[in-house]
Amino acid sequence: MPAKTKKPGGKPRQVGIEIELHGIAVDRLAEIVRDAIGGTVSKVSRSEYELDVPKQGTYRIEVDYALLKEMARQEAGSDADKDNTPEDLAIEALDALASIVVPCEIVSPPLAMESMSEPMDAIVEAVRSAGANGTHASFAFAFGVHLNVEPPDMEAPTILSYMRAFVCLFDWIAWDGKVDLSRRITPYINPFPRDYQALILAPEYEPAFEQLIADYLQHNATRNRALDMLPLLASVNESAVTATVEDNRVNARPAFHYRLANSCVDEPGWSIAEPWGRWLKIEQLATDEGALYELATELVGDMERMLHPVDNQWRKKVQRWVDQS
Repeated sequence: MPAKTKKPGGKPRQVGIEIELHGIAVDRLAEIVRDAIGGTVSKVSRSEYELDVPKQGTYRIEVDYALLKEMARQEAGSDADKDNTPEDLAIEALDALASIVVPCEIVSPPLAMESMSEPMDAIVEAVRSAGANGTHASFAFAFGVHLNVEPPDMEAPTILSYMRAFVCLFDWIAWDGKVDLSRRITPYINPFPRDYQALILAPEYEPAFEQLIADYLQHNATRNRALDMLPLLASVNESAVTATVEDNRVNARPAFHYRLANSCVDEPGWSIAEPWGRWLKIEQLATDEGALYELATELVGDMERMLHPVDNQWRKKVQRWVDQS
């Protein structure tokens, strides 16, 4: 667990977890998750199911394909009784495509950090036994595991410290986590742009929240970041985010949307503990003011080297910090 597991007022910090996988039909996947952790399944559409679990909340099990889900919702809400309408045929065609290349996704409710491992480990074991495929099963499977981590507080200096820590550790996390090539060549987990990294790492950068939001949106008006800050920033000023980013998938919530980890649900021994353990290094650095200042200052200088992107010297520097911390 991180050093701070509670928010001001004493409520536990929470984590929402998203797991992408392939090889199991969405209706069957909903049954497998139910059998693993209990609860009651309800069908939203042919592409979406919900699982209500007492004392935890509502899990979503769905095809991770926005158009297919939207059409399926419309079909579910339609009064038409006809079969093989153009809409039916379109949904079936998209469904067939999804079965080849589009993952299903298990989305947990926000879970207390200290109690998230039991249900998530049970889910991973169950889908592995049922034949789920993860990132490494095919070059076309750019699947990931996302952690939606609630910060210890919503003060601008705290949020900035986590962003700085993530920038300092990005190369090491990508190497240590063996982020798959199929994911690295997509835009979904891009790092922050180099000029934005330099901006937020500068020790004199001490923005108020509104300035932090404005600077982020100027450089990162997209969800395609390994650490997607849009949900958290939208929870502070949703109008500023929606005025800049035209994407209805941005859901305001006070959480870091960490997207870097592979989905290894098909690999024996793998569990949520692996990506969570790397996130904990971000937690550790973010809350160590001295180490964060030292690494951030050194990274600003190292980024000026011509060979910085290719010679792994910075990653080795971070490895030494990891070994000593």
